Amino acid sequence: MQSAVEKLRTYREENYRSYDEIVQLWTEVLSKRNLSSLGDEKWLILEQVFKSALHSSRRSIAYECLEQLIKQFQSTSRRISILQGMYYESIGEYNKAEEIYSTLLKDNETDGIVRKRQISILKDQNKINEAISELTSYLEVYQADQEAWSELCDLYLSEHDYKKAAFCAEELLLINPHNHLNHQRYASICYSQGDYENARTYYFSTIKYNPNNIRALYGIILTSAHIKSTTNVENNNIIIEQILKKYKEQAPDLLPIVEKTLQDFI
Repeated sequence: MQSAVEKLRTYREENYRSYDEIVQLWTEVLSKRNLSSLGDEKWLILEQVFKSALHSSRRSIAYECLEQLIKQFQSTSRRISILQGMYYESIGEYNKAEEIYSTLLKDNETDGIVRKRQISILKDQNKINEAISELTSYLEVYQADQEAWSELCDLYLSEHDYKKAAFCAEELLLINPHNHLNHQRYASICYSQGDYENARTYYFSTIKYNPNNIRALYGIILTSAHIKSTTNVENNNIIIEQILKKYKEQAPDLLPIVEKTLQDFI
């Protein structure tokens, strides 16, 4: 049991999102043991398994954990109330979840976690415009929330509003300029807008922070196809060599297909 507990502890500390593995550790090991010897860590584990079970659509396990948490802390606990709301969301009982969140906001209207849960409900109900409006209001208060900016960017992309999506992507670059995925996202949005020069620049900066980003390598080739020059042809040849090298190392079975596709594209 100790190794399973240590794994869960590491996942919590490092914020790993290995939902299926966490549920597996619960079903195969921890659910069959008495966790009382762990002291207060038992409740952290139950909450961790509860959230992972929801992500993995294992609602019976989530409910089992929630029952134990309610029994220990009672449903009057703010933290437990949020977990109850999350469970109602997972089974489509949005009105019950919203009722819980609205009650919690009466006590603390700036509670970021609860406000994000309300936005999640709007998304689940496909009320995209309302979700965008609420998320925009949320970001007026929590301007450095990377997850919220990323979410808003995705919502704008789902509505094909590339200009506003680009603004969100720029905010993410300002908050975390060393994250290669932020550079890749901004490059892809620029490409969708037809801004090939800027897209190519940010695909290159993606490679700077992560040379193994295959998507960015392909992006450089695609943008270069729209910007014809001798330098671009030379760069493309180098990029193609890198792509083929990575497929040879990581997915040799796909190498002939990729090689032919790139040759046909050229």
